[in-house]
Amino acid sequence: MADPEIALVEVTADSVRTVCSLKVTPEQQAFVAPNAFSIAQAYFEKGAWFRAIAADGEPVGFVMLYDPTVPGASLDEGINPEEILLWRLMVDHRHQGHGIGRKALDLIVAEARSRPGAKRLLSSYVPAEGGPRGFYLGYGFTETGEMDPDGEEVMIAYPL
Repeated sequence: MADPEIALVEVTADSVRTVCSLKVTPEQQAFVAPNAFSIAQAYFEKGAWFRAIAADGEPVGFVMLYDPTVPGASLDEGINPEEILLWRLMVDHRHQGHGIGRKALDLIVAEARSRPGAKRLLSSYVPAEGGPRGFYLGYGFTETGEMDPDGEEVMIAYPL
């Protein structure tokens, strides 16, 4: 089986139902908000940027960034103007384990690097069994020992 082409694509009226129907495993649900919630949140936060993760053109995941330098950005997460927050990342349970998340992260890092003045890509996770800690560490993120305002105990940072 050939590696699928991975892209970050705009969520449209034609794709929103499909994107909202994507799910993680039941064990992972405590670690990421449903895509419908994230999309609704993005429409009320000027600093949010979101895309579907597509494999060969088919939506298989979702990503959302937060850029505090966008005029009107208001999320109070303690993010400074040199930081981009990887706010949400999910790959549908049927598509996990095929390298899609890693390839999507390559595209996410490229997007973050394109932001003027951005020097760090941040993310956070809930430290619990089955969480994404190992995935992020394996990609090259490092733990900072900080806690975010939502009570997630550990921040991880990736230099751009």
